[in-house]
Amino acid sequence: MKRIVLFLSFLIVACGTQMIDPPERLIEKDKFVDILFDLSIYNGVKNNTTPAFTSSNLQIMPYLYSKYDFDSVQFFESNLYYASRGDLYLAMFDTVRARIERTEQLMDSLRALPLPESPEVPED
Repeated sequence: MKRIVLFLSFLIVACGTQMIDPPERLIEKDKFVDILFDLSIYNGVKNNTTPAFTSSNLQIMPYLYSKYDFDSVQFFESNLYYASRGDLYLAMFDTVRARIERTEQLMDSLRALPLPESPEVPED
């Protein structure tokens, strides 16, 4: 339900011509990009993993509230504000996409490294 509300809010704002004034407690742009990055990674893992992960009902938002020191109202208002500025919002998502691509490249390079030999365990 929350996703539907956010999507509809984004759609209404994106189709409108009037800009929204910044909220009093606007999450700064760089911090908001970090939040979007973490959400993207979480959603990617959630959608491409085993049923055990998805059935665990892990909730990411309480963790993000604590990690970045914001609340749900502040996130909603900031998201609405940034979404009302389409070019800025798209630039933020381009930054997130580039960061994901860099992370994927790093992970691929780490996977290509040979695994260290495990030390021999003495037999008793």
